Amino acid sequence: MKKIVFFFFFIFFSYIYPLKAVEVSVRILSTKVITSFIFSPIEGNYTVYGDGVIISDSDVTGIFQMNIDGDSIQLKTFERTIGKYGSVKMIAKQNDCAFKIKSVQPESKVRSYEDNLMVTIAPDRKQFFLVNKVDVEKYIGGVVESESGKRSNLEYYKLQSILCRTYLLGNINRHLYEGFQVCDDVHCQAYLNRTLNKDVKKAVYETKGLVVVDNDLNLITAAFFSNCGGETCNSQDVWAVSTSYLKSVKDTFCLRQTHAHWRSEIPLNDWKSYLQLKHNYPIEDSLKFNDATSFEQSNGRAIYFTDKDLKIPLKTIRSDFQLKSTYFSIDQIGNTIVFNGKGYGHGVGLCQEGAMRMAELNFTYKQILNFYYKDVHLVDLLALNYFKQE
Repeated sequence: MKKIVFFFFFIFFSYIYPLKAVEVSVRILSTKVITSFIFSPIEGNYTVYGDGVIISDSDVTGIFQMNIDGDSIQLKTFERTIGKYGSVKMIAKQNDCAFKIKSVQPESKVRSYEDNLMVTIAPDRKQFFLVNKVDVEKYIGGVVESESGKRSNLEYYKLQSILCRTYLLGNINRHLYEGFQVCDDVHCQAYLNRTLNKDVKKAVYETKGLVVVDNDLNLITAAFFSNCGGETCNSQDVWAVSTSYLKSVKDTFCLRQTHAHWRSEIPLNDWKSYLQLKHNYPIEDSLKFNDATSFEQSNGRAIYFTDKDLKIPLKTIRSDFQLKSTYFSIDQIGNTIVFNGKGYGHGVGLCQEGAMRMAELNFTYKQILNFYYKDVHLVDLLALNYFKQE
């Protein structure tokens, strides 16, 4: 029976993650409305296609600028205008090609990526769609560095690689109706550059093909965030979806890290207006209002800010006042309401700063994984071909 389950599990994943190297289509610079940019190879050679026809070859000396001209892409070099096209593709001629992009309108910093670039104009004709079609594992490396920084521990990078790969496969077609698979923003996963970090590359290579599944062999929701402030959240308390593996965990590893504590202040009158206008709270009753200016989470995380006449989800208050987390107390000091908070992020799944500290203390990536996610398993997709042949 177990082999049958694994067989269907393999069939499902071989559709989205074949045994040979695969690519993922990522819209890059997705938060910018780009109308002009410069492309230049930095490693290897590229073939340039305009509307599917070869129009040029380029090595590391080549520099191309693309501008929106009506409903067309104007492609030019510094010396001449090459032509106008509906779509332009920069296709790598070797496996180790890389390029850099600099947005001209609006101006931005240079970013570098690997493999291929597909360029089209958005349906509104007001911006480019820039899509990096890149090998999955190269993409994972870029995500790991973007999400974790350049100075983390190798063991932590291994864990983050597995989680990023799991998240990708679970959301592989999130933007398919737009002509690409995932974006480079936190809506999917941050992907700001290719990685040159040797430890990140090693971590991705040594965990290649590994993903995390639950007891039913389903990909987990590989949630992570910056710092839990000492306790993670149950998934149902934040997203109203209960899982077997996203359970609250007491975490002391993150308590001395960068985002463990925070403080935010607002005028007392703003708090009064918020409670009265948005939540119909009777602030004219001074005794009742006193209850609304004092709140603690001393016995672990709460879900609601509440008294006898009020029940507000803490995630609503966090969103409305742009607080770093829902793990806070409320105090009145004179004419000021003070939020004293812990942690940074939604609080579900992996506490990144806690996990980084565990890696520094020589916990393995498997130990860290099982500390933050309950009853989960690592599965090597590349090895499951055995079950297909049974």
